[in-house]
Amino acid sequence: MNPFQHSIKNKLLAQMSPSDFALLAPDLSHCELYRGDVLVFPGQRIEHSWFLEGGIASLVTTSREGHEAEAAIIGAEGMVDVATVLGSVKSPLRCNVQIPGSAWRMPAQALAAAYQSSESLRAELNRFAFKLMAQIAQTALANASFTIEERLARWLLLCSDRLPGQEIAITHEFLSLMLNVRRAGVTMAIQSLQNSGFIESGRARIRITNRSGLEEFAGDAYSVMA
Repeated sequence: MNPFQHSIKNKLLAQMSPSDFALLAPDLSHCELYRGDVLVFPGQRIEHSWFLEGGIASLVTTSREGHEAEAAIIGAEGMVDVATVLGSVKSPLRCNVQIPGSAWRMPAQALAAAYQSSESLRAELNRFAFKLMAQIAQTALANASFTIEERLARWLLLCSDRLPGQEIAITHEFLSLMLNVRRAGVTMAIQSLQNSGFIESGRARIRITNRSGLEEFAGDAYSVMA
């Protein structure tokens, strides 16, 4: 592994074989990601692939009437957008930055070419695509079967798994979009988890204060993905 690869914090890039990383390295450029940045627009050609190093990106599905819900989140364990590695140049989902961070960016066409040229790279990226598919399935189950409080607990745990600390910078308004519930419902769910001693809520932030308790409360809504 060369020193450049060793310093990279994205899990997919860091654990690649030196030969696979060498296929991508000439096209990688580092960039900052800011809250609200849209990495992929639904129905539009995907121009770049992103290997996150910090922060969190959301995959959001939108109905024709404008209803929105989060399908999955991606952090430094993965990349955006798996449509590229699955042979598509467009995605039905919007991907936007939810929590600011940084990423390594490369042309989507270059990643697609490298994917086709290396069997081991295909296997690595396919494993991530499968994990993302499992997370989307679990999100569907959580939305159909669990309370708002349990879904919020799961979401906070998934974010915590992808962030260096226990504090998550997020607003009630954004949470209402991510959980597809009214803002008043989010406020009540946050108050419930706070009253139970699992979290502390402040202005545009939530801090997990009892991780084990939050995991126990979330139960099966989170445990399948843990």
